[in-house]
Amino acid sequence: MKKYARVVEGKVDNIFETINPITDEFPSDQLWVEVTGLSTNQVDYSYNAVNTDGVWSFNSGFPWPQSPLGEQLRNEKAQRLDKITASVESTALQFKVDLGHATAAEEAYLLAYKQFCVAFQQVNKQPDFPLTIVWPELA
Repeated sequence: MKKYARVVEGKVDNIFETINPITDEFPSDQLWVEVTGLSTNQVDYSYNAVNTDGVWSFNSGFPWPQSPLGEQLRNEKAQRLDKITASVESTALQFKVDLGHATAAEEAYLLAYKQFCVAFQQVNKQPDFPLTIVWPELA
């Protein structure tokens, strides 16, 4: 899995992880910098992005090590995803399906959960992200 930061007007405005080439995920006219291995205290939303002779560096703007927006997004995402994931894991739903013990309704719910997880992972592809986010719902 590779991690990328999108740079717009000298600031990181999106962070995305994928196993695909970033150009398969987003239009090729966007500036994406690979930041695999960097932690959130090294690159985060709203960080300044500077290219010096082909080498990118990121900073939050002294003295704060993380941006408030990045922290807020991580917390919101974790809370929303953890609640649903804990519910699915506590019912051993995947095991029931794998072992052929699930009802049709349980199989349908597991499929909906997987679709939810994919949609959840792609919220940062929304046009107004991170200023406006429409969080997916598990039906």
